[in-house]
Amino acid sequence: MIGKVTVWHMTEEERLAYIAKHPIISYEKRSGQTFGMKNLEKLKASSKNGALSTKEMWQKRKSE
Repeated sequence: MIGKVTVWHMTEEERLAYIAKHPIISYEKRSGQTFGMKNLEKLKASSKNGALSTKEMWQKRKSE
């Protein structure tokens, strides 16, 4: 059902049991690039190269 909100009430004991069963585990962020970051850099570079080539084409058309 859209828009329906279900509220769950826990006792303190239930909350502590839940936290014990599902602990929050901290981790260190890996250094280096992820696949998504590498892909983003490639897209930016190709976009920049495309913009330069388009700009050069416009200048050639203007000069002709």
